[in-house]
Amino acid sequence: MAAKAKKRNFIQAYFSDFGIRQVCDFLMVGGAIVLLVGIFVSEIVIAVGMGIYLAATALAIFRSVRVLCGKINHRSPEYKNAIVNTVIMSLIFVLALFGLIYAIL
Repeated sequence: MAAKAKKRNFIQAYFSDFGIRQVCDFLMVGGAIVLLVGIFVSEIVIAVGMGIYLAATALAIFRSVRVLCGKINHRSPEYKNAIVNTVIMSLIFVLALFGLIYAIL
């Protein structure tokens, strides 16, 4: 008789192995909140929000490149997701960098 797997809700599954993914997600949410507040407050707050987004996207790019450089099958879904994530996060990084420069100037 096989042992029953313990059911976990999505919060327990998400935080079971806390790492770079969760830090990156928290930074993205925090950056979005700061940007929304910055719309109503000042350009300095917008610059801070863009800085947080820059850090989050750089961390996400690092995470994806780490997967790409690892010993993983090039046909696996994780490898393909890492390629897509690298491209998307690079575009977001460039946009956030442009927004930060625009907010500072």
